[in-house]
Amino acid sequence: MSDHLYVWLYPPEGHEPRLCGRLDLIGGRQCLFSYAPEYLSRQDATALCPDLPLRPGQYTAPASLELHPIFEDAGPDRWGRRVIDRVYNPRRRAAIDYLALAGEDRIGALGFSESDGVYQVNHAPVFHRGDLPSLIEAARAVELQMPIDDRLRRLLRPGGTAGGARPKAVIEDDGIAWIAKFPAEGDDVDFCAIEHASLRLARLCGIETPESRYLQLGRSQTLLVKRFDREPDGSRIHFASARTMLLGEGIQEDQMAYADIAEFARRFSPTPAEDSREVFRRMVLNILIENTDDHAKNHAFLHSGGDRWRLSPVYDIQPQLQGIPYQQLIVGDAGTDPSLANALSQAGRFMLTPAEAYTEAEQLLDTVSRWREVFLESGVSERDIRELEPFMLRDAVLPPQPSRRRSGRSSG
Repeated sequence: MSDHLYVWLYPPEGHEPRLCGRLDLIGGRQCLFSYAPEYLSRQDATALCPDLPLRPGQYTAPASLELHPIFEDAGPDRWGRRVIDRVYNPRRRAAIDYLALAGEDRIGALGFSESDGVYQVNHAPVFHRGDLPSLIEAARAVELQMPIDDRLRRLLRPGGTAGGARPKAVIEDDGIAWIAKFPAEGDDVDFCAIEHASLRLARLCGIETPESRYLQLGRSQTLLVKRFDREPDGSRIHFASARTMLLGEGIQEDQMAYADIAEFARRFSPTPAEDSREVFRRMVLNILIENTDDHAKNHAFLHSGGDRWRLSPVYDIQPQLQGIPYQQLIVGDAGTDPSLANALSQAGRFMLTPAEAYTEAEQLLDTVSRWREVFLESGVSERDIRELEPFMLRDAVLPPQPSRRRSGRSSG
């Protein structure tokens, strides 16, 4: 493994990446980043994220991190690292090594190569819907730590997709790129159907969601989620998690709040009011459906030119069925308390008046109260509906309505 890795960036509406910069591993742990001089000289060069402005010199990662979080976003998730460990068994497992081995399925528009002159990556075969049974078999082999032969090895691609530790793969269907999510060993319910239903429910709540499809393949289930970081022509959209953006603002992970995400959108989004309102809706929905896996890496922004970043479609949204009495992100004045009263406590930070926030919460509560119907229509079994019932709408009580005579709108 090399101590240097070159960073490439696919331009908007382009299919050939440009050399962007270099990562240098120092002391076997921390990586420094520097922009390539030829990239800095380009008229159309854009900063990879707000806290990496275009200038010469080396950037260090935020305190305690091995790698700047914009590159962590482009690296493999927990599932992808498991695949790399099984397929490649790398002798060194620094963050830079996982970036180098993750291949071309990674989320966003960044790429990585050990050459600065030619973009050198392994182009894996394209999988389609007909390959799903074999992909499920390969994922199961990784989960159960079964032997990986050459056939299974060809099916396993680590990639770098938004979303956690569950088994998954990337396929094409009807010429469109999808993330295929599979059941995990030990699942007590059909999480593929539940996530599909949760996305449908979010859409009914006025939240932007990617298209999803629920497939029954024999005894196995698969959820297909359309990739939102790819254009119809296959070009790539630069991606950054909310965690990356908020760390760049100097906010520590244990202090990150939904309102911080909304305020980032207010400063950087081309549609600040719409994105801030949507962050509020996502917060309330997560409370109502017991999605407590709502940390800042499960929210993101897509680059929209210049220094503009728009809120990405929602992803990894579903009930967790754990009964945890707090959200991962701060909700309001009462910290991470998952209550509607807490969600309403900082309306102005979402560019909403107290009355507007109340109306939003009221409408969301009305929509989510019909969750059983939506989930049944989406393929969730009656048995799983019964398993979900103790967790859904645990707090369905709105506090007294604020006076509508007060405007209270935040400026911005």
